[in-house]
This record gives sequence, structure tokens and C-alpha cells, in this order.
Amino acid sequence: MRAGIIAISLSFASTCVATATVPAQEHGKGHSAAEENKRFRNPDLDVKEYIGRFESDSREIYARRREIVEAVGLRPGMAVADVGAGTGLFAWMFAEKVGPEGTVYAVEIAPAFLKYIDDQARQRGLARVVKPVRGTQEATNLAPGSIDVAFICATYHHFEHPEKVLASIRRALRPGGRLVIIDFDLRKDSSDFVREHARAAKEVYFGEIRAAGFAPVEAQPALPLKDNFLAVFRRTEPDARSSGASEKQ
Repeated sequence: MRAGIIAISLSFASTCVATATVPAQEHGKGHSAAEENKRFRNPDLDVKEYIGRFESDSREIYARRREIVEAVGLRPGMAVADVGAGTGLFAWMFAEKVGPEGTVYAVEIAPAFLKYIDDQARQRGLARVVKPVRGTQEATNLAPGSIDVAFICATYHHFEHPEKVLASIRRALRPGGRLVIIDFDLRKDSSDFVREHARAAKEVYFGEIRAAGFAPVEAQPALPLKDNFLAVFRRTEPDARSSGASEKQ
């Protein structure tokens, strides 16, 4: 077993099955996703302000960014979608991993972020690797079978229609493709900040993801995260024998 990888526990698997039993205190108390998203639709959004927010060592995701990238497990030539790419923090790091023959789709709903990523890709000489994609609250707008990995970091709680976005991601993934998600870990002992921004406990998210046609991988990356969780799922495929039987009927 590789270092940094632990076998998935029964408790993780069981939390992905049912969502109705999640205690009320483990649901976020902040604004709705729709309210949170309004500011990102402003074409005059101050990107520099968000760079200061997102790319600070006081933010756990930024402080652990290198470990997170390693956990995603990218290789040269792969295609990865950074869904909710923001200021492009992970897009540039992913570009180093997939190399000149790979592709990083920076999917965003915010026009200001998309313009910034596009400008930066050109300035960094990565325009052939990092490709901005305008997404919506219902679709990533990625081509079917175009990616090996979908990465959603600090964005899942912003989904207004998670079932539609997940269906779009599943279509974009190639057979056996992986979904890597990082988001606020809402628990009884969570900080006020996490409670203000999380939509629900991770068990709710896992239930939504399973219902969309994904299953947790047998081994999960073990990262020392306090405010967030990291989970990896794989696109499930129809049982070949079942599909064949259905076609004959």
C-alpha cells in the first residue's frame, strides 16, 4: 500500500448510503448557495481581492495545496477538470503534473475568474494546456468522455443543482474516471466559519454523489485536514451482463 493511503473504512461506506438521518445540527446555518453565488456573476469582481482570500497560508486548502495535488494522482498526458477553478491556484499546479500533452479545463461560472485565468494562461505560456470553460449551475459544459479526473475544491457547497452538475461531470468522465472532492467538513465541533459556509454535512454530499453514479474508491488519501474533508469517487459503469440482457429483451 502506498504511503499516505489508507483503506476505506466501513464507516465511510455507510455514511454514503443514507442522508435522511443526518442530525439537524450538522446542516449549515449560512446563506443559500444561490445567495452566495450572486457576487461571482459580477463581471467587475475584484479578482485581486479573491487572490488574497484564496491564496493565503491561513487558508487550510492553500497551506496543504501540494499534498492535495499529490493526492489527486495526476500523470503526464491526463485531462483534468478543475470545477470551480477560482483564481486558478490548482490549475497551474495541475498543468505541471499533466505536462504539455495533458489538458486542464478550468471550469468557472464567474466571468471575472475566467478572464483572469485566460490572461494568466497566455502569460505563463500554458494556453495550450489550461483551457477556461464557462460552466453554469446545471452543467460543466465539458464534452462527453473528455476527462480522466474531475476535481471540485471548496465549490461543492456552491452547487445550486448538484444532481445536474454531477450528471454533467459523469458524462464528461471517461470510463473509470475519478471524482476528487474537497469541501467544508461540517461536524458538531466545527468552527463558526465552517458552519456559516457549509451547506450540509459530508454524509449528505456523499449520498448525492452516489446517487449520481459514483462509488467511493477502495483507498482514500489520508491528509491532515481540520476544516475540510477530501474524498475520492470513481464513475460506476453499468453491469455488462445486465445491460446485455436488457438489450435482448
